[in-house]
Amino acid sequence: MRLDLHTHTYRSGDSTTTIPEYLGGLAAGEIDLAAVTDHLSIEGALELAEMVPGRIIVGQEFRVREGELIGLFLTQRIPPALTAIEAAAVIHAQGGLVYVPHPGDLGRSSIGDRDLEVLAATGAIDIIEVANSKIAPSGWIPIALEACVRFGIAQGAGSDAHVESAIGSTWIECRDRDIACATDLLEAIAEGEIHTRHLDPPRAWRARIVPSN
Repeated sequence: MRLDLHTHTYRSGDSTTTIPEYLGGLAAGEIDLAAVTDHLSIEGALELAEMVPGRIIVGQEFRVREGELIGLFLTQRIPPALTAIEAAAVIHAQGGLVYVPHPGDLGRSSIGDRDLEVLAATGAIDIIEVANSKIAPSGWIPIALEACVRFGIAQGAGSDAHVESAIGSTWIECRDRDIACATDLLEAIAEGEIHTRHLDPPRAWRARIVPSN
């Protein structure tokens, strides 16, 4: 089965992917399980999880003082203005996982090398992204891999898709199994194989009203 652990819908605001388009992208990308990780919102993820049960992980991407984090297997939205340690506690209290997206990517609000090491050492992080379709292979990938090895943290991967055609451009392939909770996902990706390609297609402008959360 194929997993894409970092995707977006129009609920992110900077994505143009409607719910029907997302479902089409999920099918075209041959993704069996996807994490919907909209910025500051879990509404799109919850809607999709009802439409395609067992194929969506409810997540949220958000900014903390140190950079950006993702929570996976969320039941409630993560509030703003937290530190990474505070956010990790909120995520873990929900039975979720703390996922670090695009660490060290200087082109956006990513967690830097020093903060990544500090957070990894505290046990606050469950998964570090080591492959992301929006970033061509560069220096941040070895840094992320090194942190995973040094601290025994799982390696994550996702397309970071903001348009439907990018869904599934990066994925983790593992044996077919039920993934219903955080423990299931960690076990799956521990035995998985990461596949990635650089794909960051332009987003055509559309008039779009994002509902308030």
